[in-house]
Amino acid sequence: MFCAMPSLRLLQVVTCGLVLIVSVTGRQAHAADPAQIQKAVDRAKGYLLSQQKSNAQGSLACYSLVKAGVDANHPDIQKVIQEIKAKIRPSGYVPVTNYNYEAGVDAMLLEAVDGETYRPELESIAQFLIARQRPYGGWYYPQEGGGGTDYGDTSISQYAILGLWAASRAGVEVPAETWEKAAKWLTTTQRANGGFGYHPTGPGAPFGAMDTSVTMTAAGTGSLLVIRYILFQNVVFDDEEQPAPKAQAPTRRFGVLERLVDDKEKSRPKVRTTTTMTASSMDKSIKEGMKWSVDHFAEPTSYGNYYWYGIERMAALAQADKLGTHDWYDEGADELLRKQTAEGSWSDNCGPIPATALTILFLTKATAKMVTKPKKKAPTIGGGLLVGGRGLPDNLDAVTVKAGEVASRKLHGSIDELLAELEKSSGARVEAAQAAVVEAVQLEHPEQLIGQLDVLKRLATDKRVEVRRTAMWALGRTGNMTVAPLLIRGLSDVDESVMREASAALCILSRRPNGLSLPIDPTDGLAEDATNEQRLAHLDQWQLGSTKLWTDWYRKIRPYDERDDRTTLKRKQ
Repeated sequence: MFCAMPSLRLLQVVTCGLVLIVSVTGRQAHAADPAQIQKAVDRAKGYLLSQQKSNAQGSLACYSLVKAGVDANHPDIQKVIQEIKAKIRPSGYVPVTNYNYEAGVDAMLLEAVDGETYRPELESIAQFLIARQRPYGGWYYPQEGGGGTDYGDTSISQYAILGLWAASRAGVEVPAETWEKAAKWLTTTQRANGGFGYHPTGPGAPFGAMDTSVTMTAAGTGSLLVIRYILFQNVVFDDEEQPAPKAQAPTRRFGVLERLVDDKEKSRPKVRTTTTMTASSMDKSIKEGMKWSVDHFAEPTSYGNYYWYGIERMAALAQADKLGTHDWYDEGADELLRKQTAEGSWSDNCGPIPATALTILFLTKATAKMVTKPKKKAPTIGGGLLVGGRGLPDNLDAVTVKAGEVASRKLHGSIDELLAELEKSSGARVEAAQAAVVEAVQLEHPEQLIGQLDVLKRLATDKRVEVRRTAMWALGRTGNMTVAPLLIRGLSDVDESVMREASAALCILSRRPNGLSLPIDPTDGLAEDATNEQRLAHLDQWQLGSTKLWTDWYRKIRPYDERDDRTTLKRKQ
């Protein structure tokens, strides 16, 4: 595991198997006192800042310092970052001593400091990790090192996955097959009792007598949860069976009809291909791993601080406030605060610097702060037709059923025919016409929109939301600057989706993919628990600001035959 890296001069690899002591603590945990926890974290920060830090130890320590609120410009952190940058050679990333471990924590630190600035370095580290994934799906020591049979290492693989997750949060594309191979390896190497071991054995080989541990079960289960979060972020983890995923359209920058990638999306992982797995294919292994962790919660281990960070990550990604009857955070904080030394450090078989860093990550709930919680809601299709029969249109010819779900029948025809269909349709037929228009423009003849300006201008004021939304989308792709005033008026539409589509269309029309100085999405920055009054006030402010910015832009670039209008005359007077 992390703590057995050569540079830490601890246990030799061949003797690094964990001894499982079967004894559950019976202490009653006290509620974690935020003031005491902050005091402990501050003392730990002081300890780490007083130590010499380099290579993997340095990156892990600095990562925990950043997560604990230390300024990323601190000389200690910048020194380690410069060391990481020096590892980037023309041939790619070259770790100094700790191979995949080192790559993982280096990526974690760079992304935590500034993923956008250090994206080139993160791309190099990601390529290193992707290239060193073994054919079976896990990661292991370098060919010349390590011990035992090469069928992967649960701890090494954990940090490779964490490093790739960090790179993906910065926008680096990690192939879906990389995640899938890792997930399949984890589910294959999981023990029959639900636990995980340190060095798994290949298919058909017998497991060792002491190959299941609390640390490796937290690591293996947590790694599965990371992959699940990346591939199925919006699929709630619960006891329900999840349907197989639909083929995903390529990620695009804009809008409602084409997926919007806004500032919040930058923190979400990206994949290059569509996954062939389902969330439920991992959920059985995750639930079994979590059950084993509950049954063996807080059993003594020589790697206690490493264990608690694994528990924090597992619980955060599973959205679990408790593990069984255990309040995992209060119990962990209670134990850790009792074990902090006078100088502010902790120590286990990892050594004081890694153990202290890992404890800071637990106490600050470092993983929980990176996880977006999906909302449970009734599944819908298109403009809001409910799966399961609720909300079905009177005309069932407009829909079909695929894989147990209601879907709109696909329409065909030229763009002018599809726009005519959109104008006269109702119910689910509107949705089908909307989808057909988008597909036709994307895949066939977008230039045909130029000849449909009169129709699109009429549709832009239609009383139906789906029609106005489609009109805004199409107007932005005409390339005709004279439609800008219509799009600017669309910013003040009563419907949020129309507002967003008008905003995205202006970005496309102006060739400003990042918009102006306000968010493209009118709901960006709005708290999830905002009241209706707060929501309306937020949208009003966005509408006023966006309308002014885009109006000022249009006045500067509008055609010359529009420049002697009354607005200009009034300004001159």
